Amino acid sequence: MAAPRTMVRAEAPVKVEVRLLGGFQVRVDGQTLPPHRWSRRHGAALVKLLALAPGRCLHREQVIDALWPDLRLDHAAPRLHKAAHYARRALGHRSAVVLDADTVRLCPDDDVQIDGARFQQQAESAVTDGSIAAAKAALASYGGELLPQDLYEPWAEQSRQHLSRLHGELLHQAQDWHQVLATDPTNEPAHLALAQRYLDRGDRTAALRQLDELDRVLHQELGLGPSQPGLLLRRRIESVAPDRSCCLDAPSEPLPAAAAR
Repeated sequence: MAAPRTMVRAEAPVKVEVRLLGGFQVRVDGQTLPPHRWSRRHGAALVKLLALAPGRCLHREQVIDALWPDLRLDHAAPRLHKAAHYARRALGHRSAVVLDADTVRLCPDDDVQIDGARFQQQAESAVTDGSIAAAKAALASYGGELLPQDLYEPWAEQSRQHLSRLHGELLHQAQDWHQVLATDPTNEPAHLALAQRYLDRGDRTAALRQLDELDRVLHQELGLGPSQPGLLLRRRIESVAPDRSCCLDAPSEPLPAAAAR
């Protein structure tokens, strides 16, 4: 009696590294794929879309709705097959994108690492942990904004907003106020925290300068007057002689939270 045949994968698994943060790039077995491999826009978009999806898998109709929202299903289906073909050609193997009756999958049998997914996992863990050290460790894996070349693609917007929010939470948790202000110059709590930090170090001049900057951005960017918490801190600083500023104790009560703007 003949032994039963077993299904053997035609291609050996490969290691695929997908970079989505700060720009799009793919490495296969340690080799960076050159940009010309992604000259077919929908082939690249299909890889990006699947890389953002949980488990790198989406229903066919979800893919079509994302990439060809204005086409009927029967008209879009051939385009999906063509995009999958170009994606496979770019990645270098036939099983890189797998279409079956209902789903589309990216590299289902390969060792795949995606920087956006890694950052999200580390960031959510750090937020749960709540420590400054955990936040700084997670921030080290943040490579920049998600897919900056695809800013106007609706299919990337939800993921971009989620990762941006996590990044902002980590900056606050890490108390990295300079980076908070680099991303949002109008962030009032960050200005106040920096002013207080300068004051705690005995640098009264720098604390007042930071409050001046807060007043400036509130006026120029938002058309608002000085903030109440900023005024309270300014009065405290100015009520103390410069030579005593280094000894000024922190207030017995915290400054009021910045008003929502």
